Amino acid sequence: MSRVLVTGGAGFIGSHVVDKLRDAGHEPVLYDVRPSPFHVNGNTPDTILGSILDIPALTRAMRGCDAVMHLAAAADVGEVEKAPVHSEELNARGTVSVLQAAREAGVKRVVYASTIWVYSDVDADHVDEDTPLSPPAHLYTATKLAGELYCKSYAELYGLEYSIMRFGIPYGPRARPAAVIPMFVNKALAGEPLTLAGGGLQTRRFVYVEDLAAGCVRGLEPRAAGRTYNLVSSEDTSIRDIADEVKAIFGDVEIVTTEGRAGDFKGAEVSGRRAEEELGWRAETPFAEGVRRYVDWHVKAAATTDQAPAPARRRVHIPHPDRATIVRDATLAAVGGAAGVTIGLAAHFHRFADKDSPTLLTLFAMLAVIVVLMGRVDWARRAGDAVIVIVTMLAGAAMLLLGVGVGPWLVHVTRHNAGFLLFALGGIALGGGVATRLARASA
Repeated sequence: MSRVLVTGGAGFIGSHVVDKLRDAGHEPVLYDVRPSPFHVNGNTPDTILGSILDIPALTRAMRGCDAVMHLAAAADVGEVEKAPVHSEELNARGTVSVLQAAREAGVKRVVYASTIWVYSDVDADHVDEDTPLSPPAHLYTATKLAGELYCKSYAELYGLEYSIMRFGIPYGPRARPAAVIPMFVNKALAGEPLTLAGGGLQTRRFVYVEDLAAGCVRGLEPRAAGRTYNLVSSEDTSIRDIADEVKAIFGDVEIVTTEGRAGDFKGAEVSGRRAEEELGWRAETPFAEGVRRYVDWHVKAAATTDQAPAPARRRVHIPHPDRATIVRDATLAAVGGAAGVTIGLAAHFHRFADKDSPTLLTLFAMLAVIVVLMGRVDWARRAGDAVIVIVTMLAGAAMLLLGVGVGPWLVHVTRHNAGFLLFALGGIALGGGVATRLARASA
């Protein structure tokens, strides 16, 4: 069993991934900007609320995790077109944030949710994971492909393992209303016509969401490290086929056609052979059956609420500093405070020329070196070694002070000069704060 963080775990696909991780014996941790509306009444996984753009929060959430399932993204291509800057932040920079946090937290594997839209501009009728990709025309495709490249870069530069899962077009319970099947179902229920862009002749490799989630879990297997997989069904389904299936379920539904949309997926045949041969995964649910399962879920959900039951009680963990961060900050505050006192001694008494000056300057230099080096310590893995080194250096500095007789002089100063004592306390606070900020900026 492993502990796996699922970004976007409250969403359509992410919530199913949480379920499949549990079924496989793993411990899922849900990371999203909102709690899951699909896990209620004692079924709620450990939940951490936060943004994928917040690297410190992500890093804290990943402490103790063995892997990350990165599904959080702007997934609606229409919304990406309307909000390109925000979508780029979530899909491209958000992926870099997840990879960097995984690196800092010592996570071994990141499973990245990509898409078969990366094949949109390939001039071929049949494509697989080795097909050379063309520069993408659609912004959504560009942001998802950027995430793939970032995964490969972090593997090359920092040794962070990845598995890239290129999703077929997902459908099933909990789907977003803007997706094609939910949209057609809602229109059919409302008695509205079904609109087919470009005549609905474009074909897709759809995949039922529970099958897709099971494929994501297979991405944790050792053999999947550094590999890319298409998670698709073996059926080519056109948009017209979807309309016909919905019409068969609901009866008399009008179907109309309009012009095609720019940047749409062109419908090349996408091979899923590698996932079947290497991971033993294939889509098990026939398309017609999957559509009927979605309609059943949709009708039941609509009978109670607009989408799904609202959670009555949730276990939600608000992000807080982990133990390594607390130890680091406390130690830095002490070291920075000692450096502040040293500066105060030198500045207040102007003793740069007498016998104590070399001692004070040496102590200050030692403390400064500690502050700089501590900011570069990997506190998740080497905190114990760092503390041992720091304590040893401070002990050596104390022995140096006692050896030259500075200790009695400091006692005399604190007894007869209250102003200096206040000045020293201010130096402690200022030095500790500055040291902590430096370390956080460097970590």
